[in-house]
Amino acid sequence: MIRRTNRWPALAAILLLLLAACSGGAAVVGVEQSAQGATGPQKIENATQIVKFDPTSIATTGDPVAGTCREWAAMPGTYQCDLANEVTGPCFALDSTQLVCRPDPVAGTYGALVAPGESLPPVVPPSPERTVPFFVELVDGVTCTLRVAPEPVIIGGIEARYECSQPYTYILGEGDSPFSHDAPLWEAGIYTLDPTTGQSSGKTPVGVRRAWIS
Repeated sequence: MIRRTNRWPALAAILLLLLAACSGGAAVVGVEQSAQGATGPQKIENATQIVKFDPTSIATTGDPVAGTCREWAAMPGTYQCDLANEVTGPCFALDSTQLVCRPDPVAGTYGALVAPGESLPPVVPPSPERTVPFFVELVDGVTCTLRVAPEPVIIGGIEARYECSQPYTYILGEGDSPFSHDAPLWEAGIYTLDPTTGQSSGKTPVGVRRAWIS
């Protein structure tokens, strides 16, 4: 009697060997790209996430401070407010009586809650073709926000447009947007100053994980 055997397992094994040979000796299924960091594998970022900011997403507490607010040309769709001892922005209207200024969408915090002394003027909405974020989160976890300080920071003859959470670290304002859009993952040129000498470390390219727009 001729005994029939199931040849499917053998064929499947041959197929896996062929796949392994085509992939350089290792058959990989459903693998996520990663980069080895100090604390273990980390997912490689491959595209910047553009986030439309919702001012109501920031929880506010306490009483607002008085301020005079006007449209901020540097960031269409937002306001700049004069407070008792500082100028702050960008400010987003929660309603006709309150604005939240300098929000940090990552930490869920803000710089000031402002009550305008007069009716808020209308603002021109931002153009869909001009994507300029007011706040970015870099792939290394550093966050940077648009500067409104009265004293400019000049590095190599170019003004710093963004001030970052890492001390003495800035993104310069080259062109209409200081970010490279050549690839799906935006790139920011980071400059860090030595607080003792004032010298710059030079440009360090860093990917942008998320960017918040008005």
